[in-house]
Amino acid sequence: MHAGDAFAGKGTPLIDANNGGSGLEYGKTLAKAASTIKNVDAIITGHSTLMTPADLKETADFNNDFAAWAAAQMKAGKTAEAAAAEYKLPDLYKARGFTIGGRGVGGNVQAIYNELGKK
Repeated sequence: MHAGDAFAGKGTPLIDANNGGSGLEYGKTLAKAASTIKNVDAIITGHSTLMTPADLKETADFNNDFAAWAAAQMKAGKTAEAAAAEYKLPDLYKARGFTIGGRGVGGNVQAIYNELGKK
């Protein structure tokens, strides 16, 4: 299966909020894809090596955890900039080969804060 940049690799994605991208829905979308695909052994990612459906599920979990973390930082009263500066990749994900990708943490935290501010 070819996923392209929807699943670029194990890390923070590029959330294009200006064109409808959602930091809150990204992990949910990947999880839905992971639970829906059948008869797929390998996934061609946008910028990484071949991955598996299990890698896709793990990336969905990472992005859902990241969105929950960002929401908690906002609820705690931190600015997006302060939260991004304090973010540390959890050891669980670091051990599994995850990295900070896309626009880094700052752009994704800001995108999530912007979405939450609209609710």
